[in-house]
Amino acid sequence: MMQAAAPTGVSAARAVWLLTCLRLKRVANQMTVIYNRPLSGRKGRPATSGKKRNRWVVSGVVAFFMLFAYGNIARQSIVNLHRALDHVPYARSIASGPLSDALVRGLAMQLSLLLVAAILGTLASRELSQPDWDLEWLATLPLRTPMLLLCRIMERSIANPLGLLTLLPAGTLIAWISGYRWSAPLLGAIATLPLLVVAAIARTLIDTGLRMSLAASRLRNLQAVLSIVSVVLLYLVISLGMTSPMAFVLGWAREFPNWGSWLPPGLVVRALNAPQLSAQIGIGLLLIVEVGIGLWGSLALIAHQLRNGVVAASSRETARHSVAMSKGHGTQSTRRMGTVVQRRELKLLLRDRTFLVQTLVLPVVIVASQVIFQGRLYGSSFAGASNAAVASIAFGIASYTLMMSAFQTLNSEGGALWLLFTVPRSVESVLKEKAQLWAVLALGYPIAVFAIAAVIKSQADLELIGLAAVVLLGVPIYTLIAVSLGVFGCDPLAQEVNTRLRPTYVYLFMMLAGLYTYAIFASEWWQRVVLIVLSGLLALALWQKARDELPYLLDPAASPPARVSTSDGVIAAMIFFVIQGIAAVFLRDEDHHLSAGALIVAYSIAGGLTFGLFRLSLWRTKTTGVPAVFGARFGRAAAWGAGTGLIAAAAGLVYIFTMRHLGLMQDAMPDSARGLSAGAWIAVLAIVAAPVFEEFIFRGLIFGGLRRSLGAAPAIAASAAVFAIVHPPVSMIPVFGLGVCAAFAYDRTKLLLAPMIAHGLYNAVVLGYQAAL
Repeated sequence: MMQAAAPTGVSAARAVWLLTCLRLKRVANQMTVIYNRPLSGRKGRPATSGKKRNRWVVSGVVAFFMLFAYGNIARQSIVNLHRALDHVPYARSIASGPLSDALVRGLAMQLSLLLVAAILGTLASRELSQPDWDLEWLATLPLRTPMLLLCRIMERSIANPLGLLTLLPAGTLIAWISGYRWSAPLLGAIATLPLLVVAAIARTLIDTGLRMSLAASRLRNLQAVLSIVSVVLLYLVISLGMTSPMAFVLGWAREFPNWGSWLPPGLVVRALNAPQLSAQIGIGLLLIVEVGIGLWGSLALIAHQLRNGVVAASSRETARHSVAMSKGHGTQSTRRMGTVVQRRELKLLLRDRTFLVQTLVLPVVIVASQVIFQGRLYGSSFAGASNAAVASIAFGIASYTLMMSAFQTLNSEGGALWLLFTVPRSVESVLKEKAQLWAVLALGYPIAVFAIAAVIKSQADLELIGLAAVVLLGVPIYTLIAVSLGVFGCDPLAQEVNTRLRPTYVYLFMMLAGLYTYAIFASEWWQRVVLIVLSGLLALALWQKARDELPYLLDPAASPPARVSTSDGVIAAMIFFVIQGIAAVFLRDEDHHLSAGALIVAYSIAGGLTFGLFRLSLWRTKTTGVPAVFGARFGRAAAWGAGTGLIAAAAGLVYIFTMRHLGLMQDAMPDSARGLSAGAWIAVLAIVAAPVFEEFIFRGLIFGGLRRSLGAAPAIAASAAVFAIVHPPVSMIPVFGLGVCAAFAYDRTKLLLAPMIAHGLYNAVVLGYQAAL
């Protein structure tokens, strides 16, 4: 029972300040990446270094860009409302000054929708469905009930990131168009504060009532429903900021009643746009009175809800309910499906309704909302949509599903993650089985989307089939990427549940998934092949890094020892091509042409810098498995290089001869002629520079990294495929053969001399044959 007249240990202002600081500290901890330091006076394990965590939160940068994005949406929303309500169809901005009554009502509707979205967004958080309720221990503080509730509302008003993100940009822009200019941010923040108080009142009133009246299972169901409703409402508000807003939303703005503009959101607009100071003071006082009455009434109602104490109905589950759940039909349906790990994952998914909805339902809602409200199919039916649009929708739903599921693989284990390290199986094998399960579940959405598209379009043309293949190949690749990034993004040592997942990696996954859409909209088949192969290589590289990290996941002070990995090769290749492009820009002549001599210089600069930088980096980090050029097997390496080089050259000559006689190399002949006209320069580039630099990257780093995780044949094929796709499409096939021969020679000799000789010999033979022609 809550004591009605507990002695007051601190003043009311002090209590509000302390609880607000506590809430802000908690929000800051949830938004930051925890910085783990080694224990003082102790060192990490041998051959390891302490884990490096960035204390300067990336979330600060993310928050800035999100505020900028919401501000841009708010600006476009005001312009769209100005066009529709003031009948100015070509307006791109609004002149400073008094707003029309219609626009005031429209902005009042916009702020009202934003306020409701902020309330629903906070209620849709995991906090509502958690068994622990902070009010149960807050009630033990030496504060009277009304003062405790007032402190709770005040600290929730200030520490409300979602409310600030949605309301502050709109309030600032309304102040700007009202003529306040550079004082608009301050006035916008002041005007937003009463709305944050209203949001805190509504949140406290609703979640207290729900906690006191509903069981935990029903709270989880309600939280799942709220997560969907909040997303739809948020996209509804965002749709006002699109270039082509939804007509029915503008219709709401036209029909918004006049009395609605005298509620707190409308009073904020009226106060900011009032022409005289006296009018502003009067409207401001009315706003304070309305919020005050709401606060007084809510405190009385919450106190009535807590009249019998603060032990929430959701805090206890009966044993009978648990037994019923364990004997439910869901266990029978999953008993013979998949492995033990996969059946356990399915059982947990079926039991956690919030997780179930967020994993399997929310992705569909998010993508459907984007399609409808952002206008991707606006003005056309699904039957008239392009095949690329259908494919992007299919991959979008799958990628959101993976973000909610595969990415959360380790995080969903919660505090019991350490148990995975005690079972007689490797954690890597457990993650693989989970990845397989989520890949299968995520594939269901693209298959359904393409099936619906084929039925509606009454045909499945070759383009649609090809795009379906691209998407269906991308889903398992990005499942592996999601699980790998989930390892890096999971912090099982975090005390707060909300801090166990680093949001930076979530944004990274979505960015990488967005890059894959280029494979859908690419105009050439070889561009799609390049993106698929590169995505697959990235997945393997991240998985390798994640696998190395797993044994040290629960150790706050140690990291895996440095070893050559596939990601090193990917980074080296990117640096090589970037430096080469930058050098080529500076070496062009006055007519912006790049001579053969300048080409060899740019190539040599890029290769030399990449080679030197990575050698230095590998030496400083004491990396093991660094590829060596020379060694005790010098003669054996030379023989293997010469033999495999001749085999690759013979296959290349057969390919060139066949393609020329079939008339399939006409487009490549002018480029070949220009290259041969460079004479000695192209010979130096092809026979000396290319073998040295490219073999270090593609065989020494990429193949060497893949060889740690794969067998010889898959590693050879994968590295050769990556090597081939960075060359022109007409030469991909013979270059792939060269990559196979060079990787095979390196695998047998462990020296880079062998693939360098093979590469140089191949280029020399091919150049000589082309020159003879």
